[in-house]
Formats: sequence, structure tokens, C-alpha cells
Amino acid sequence: MRLALYIALIMTLIGCHTAADKPIICDNLPPITNTIATLRNDIIGVGGVTIREDVVVAGRVTSDDSDNNFYGSIVVEDGSGAVEVMIGTSYLETIYPVGLYVVLRLKDCYVDYSRGVLQVGCKAPQYEYYRVGNLASREQRDRVVVRGGDVSPIEPMSISVSELSNSMCGRLINIRGLRLVDSSSVDTLKGEGLDRAVWAGYSLFKDDKGDSVAVYTREDARYSGSRIPIHDVGIIGILQRDSYRGGEECYFIKMRYEEDCTAM
Repeated sequence: MRLALYIALIMTLIGCHTAADKPIICDNLPPITNTIATLRNDIIGVGGVTIREDVVVAGRVTSDDSDNNFYGSIVVEDGSGAVEVMIGTSYLETIYPVGLYVVLRLKDCYVDYSRGVLQVGCKAPQYEYYRVGNLASREQRDRVVVRGGDVSPIEPMSISVSELSNSMCGRLINIRGLRLVDSSSVDTLKGEGLDRAVWAGYSLFKDDKGDSVAVYTREDARYSGSRIPIHDVGIIGILQRDSYRGGEECYFIKMRYEEDCTAM
């Protein structure tokens, strides 16, 4: 099913040069000035700044909002790091499919971190919970995000829980040998076991070394009501860092679709 969708998206890209509802594919892409790792480490630092210089990075889209676990943003990775572009509209998988090569022109963009992930957009009003708001208009979106015509999905980085680091937040990772140990979707006080757990909410997994990594799934995700496998699995997704069920911070994997969890 994913393969058929992928082929359909490629055909959409081929025919969208003049489509009124999609950005034009650019044949003459802007020159790249920095890697995303350099953007994180040397240009942004602790975050909360507006970029005033002509900083241009590039990479491939790794997120997918077709199953509604992502909404209003795309994640772009270049192999050195990742950045989340705050766009604010839905059906982004039809405009920026997984694997699409894009160039990001970041001059005048506001950048800061959320859940460990570097976000790009406009500065949000002070009353907003998030510090980075969506790009203000379609024209601004098309100025910042320049689409290439090449689609080639990036392979997730295979890694163990103990190897995770904050600099990897935003990257597409794959951790194997995980087993469910806790879920906010079941009430153990009522005798509900993990065999009844579904994806909606918080889930905690451990590997054979006892190291933990969490998964958070939006209630709106298409697969939120599906049962979580209770045998060993591998999980692919975007790495984040946040508090687990309001408690201590840990690393999270944000899955894109149910197929990102596979049996071992």
C-alpha cells in the first residue's frame, strides 16, 4: 500500500509544474551554504534567534502526515542533522512526499528548539505555547522551501537506545529489539494488561539492556486505536526528547504510520 502511494506521489510531482495548488519544482536550486549540523551547532546555538544572513541548507523530507500523527510541518534531514519547518497546513504528503529533495532558504526565519528538534518558521506571539509559529503565508512558505524534482527516501539510522544523543533529535531513526512495558491507554488498577494497549497516548519500550525509549501518538492518528504488539519490535520514526507522562524526560520516537512498527 505504501509503495503504491509512493508511486502515485512521484507521478504527482512529475505533473505539478503548473498546478495552481502546489509549489513549482525548481530546476535551478539555490546553492547550499551550510549543513544542518552546522546550522544547529555554529549558527543557532541555544536557539531563539532570527537568521539575518543568507543561510541555505538542503535535505530530504522524512516526515509524512498522511496518517495524521504529524500535522502542519515537514522534517528535513541531510545526514548530519534535521530541521522541522513549520508550515501549518494539512495534506503536506501530497506536496512534500517522503524522500523529496528540498532546499531551505532561512534568511529572516525564526528558529528555536521544541522537544529537542530545531524548528524553523516565524516567531510566535508571546501568548502562544510554542515559540516558533507557522510560516505566515503561502508566498513565504514557497520562498523558504524550494522543491527539487528528485524523490529518493532516506534510510533511517539504525541505532540503540544507549547511543541516542540530543544532537540527533529530528533525525529518522530505527531501533530494534524493543518490548512494550507501559502504556497510558490501559488502567492497571482495573486489571487491564498491556495486551489491551493501543497506540493513542504514551507508550514506553525497553530493550534487552533495560534502556527505555517512548512513543507518543496523537489521538487523531489513523492508527491510534490499533493494538500495540507485545512481542519484540523494531520502531522507526523521528527522534524527539520530552517528559514521559508529565514525569522525567526521555527520548521519544514519533512514528509516521503504523507500519513504522515491525515485528522481529
